[in-house]
Amino acid sequence: MRLAADHDLMSLSEVERWFGYRDNRNNTAHDYGEKFAEETLTLIPGFLADIATLAAVLELKLGLESKHVDN
Repeated sequence: MRLAADHDLMSLSEVERWFGYRDNRNNTAHDYGEKFAEETLTLIPGFLADIATLAAVLELKLGLESKHVDN
């Protein structure tokens, strides 16, 4: 992930958020509590936004046209 910042694919703050997403995913194998599930659900909107941002950056850097359909 750090390489993503080094190659201008993400800012350092975005990289930190992705590490948080990774840590949360790893914890889902060990924590099944309702509180943890609620915390995980609150991450989803930001995660989806970060996915869209990363996809746009990759498309721009790779010279690809966007294949996303906005609803």
